[in-house]
Amino acid sequence: MFALSRWSVVAAGLALALWGPMAMWKGWDTIQIERGWSLFIAGAIALSGGLVTLALGAVLSRLDHSIRIAERRSVAEDAREGAAARENLVSRLRPVVESAPIEVDRYTSGGAVYVMYSDGSVELRGAGGARRFASVAELKEQVGF
Repeated sequence: MFALSRWSVVAAGLALALWGPMAMWKGWDTIQIERGWSLFIAGAIALSGGLVTLALGAVLSRLDHSIRIAERRSVAEDAREGAAARENLVSRLRPVVESAPIEVDRYTSGGAVYVMYSDGSVELRGAGGARRFASVAELKEQVGF
C-alpha cells in the first residue's frame, strides 16, 4: 500500500512537472491577452508544484526503504531473541543433576562420630555401623536425645 502511494505521488509530480512547461509555452504566444498570462502563471505554478511533488515522492521512497531495513533488523532480532528464549527454556527443562552433599562439620561424642553435610543431613557413625538422617531433628527423634 505504501509503495503504491509513493509511486502515485511520483506520477502526479511528473505529470505536473511536464504539464507546467507545456502550459507556459502555449501561454507565451498569447501573453498580451489575459488568457495567455493566466495560462503562463498556471504553467509556472504546475511546474514548481510538480518539482515539489517529485521531491516528496523521493522522500517517500527513502522512507519506504528505511522502513524495510528496520523491519528486516526487527525480524533478525526477534529470531535471535527467540533462539535465546528457546535455549533458556530447554536449559530449565533439562533434569537438574544434583551433586553429592559436601561434608560441612564433624565431631565426636560418646564413641560416635557425627558428620554434618551441606544438604542438612547428618550421618551417625558408631560401633554398629553408619546411619543417615535427613536432619538433626530426625536424628534427635530416632536416637532419643
